[in-house]
Amino acid sequence: MKKLLPDTATIPRTRNNERGVSLVEAIIGLLVLTIVLLAGAQLFRVHVEHLSLVERARRADVQANATMNTLAAYNLSALPDGNPFAGKGANDSIADGEQISLDSNICLAQANCDQLAKSPQSGGTGSNYITLGWNQPTPTGSSIVYYRAWRVATLDGSKGLRRITLVILPAEANKAATDPIEPLALRHTDVVQRQ
Repeated sequence: MKKLLPDTATIPRTRNNERGVSLVEAIIGLLVLTIVLLAGAQLFRVHVEHLSLVERARRADVQANATMNTLAAYNLSALPDGNPFAGKGANDSIADGEQISLDSNICLAQANCDQLAKSPQSGGTGSNYITLGWNQPTPTGSSIVYYRAWRVATLDGSKGLRRITLVILPAEANKAATDPIEPLALRHTDVVQRQ
């Protein structure tokens, strides 16, 4: 039988100049892998952050609907006129996306504002939302999540026609409640309230 492979002694040695190629290829491969992993982590962070913000806005929307229903159900005498929005008149409109700042003195004096705190459940991993008065300290382990503020203006006293404007503001770590903040939820309605 004939030999198919040539003798190694007859093959010229020309590979001496390719000694570092495998090391360079490995380094380039690690660099590409690192870039791909960093890009993937960034995309994951952006999507998780977006989902978190969407969930936060959805919860604020639920709070706004429930609060508006509660405010509209009050009697005329139980819900006094008040405007806690700094720089806004009693009948000034609030545009979507417009930043709102609260007047802390009016919130405290007229009780047109409150805070929603997220409190962990004692027996599980869930949490409850509790309502706190304006500037009340939060219970241990709780954190303020939203500020609620409502403006009430009487349009026609003889008919009991009133306009209620409600905003749900996010509680941000680097901002006070009196700083301009874009509301997560904005509701306004005209209601007829009984005496």
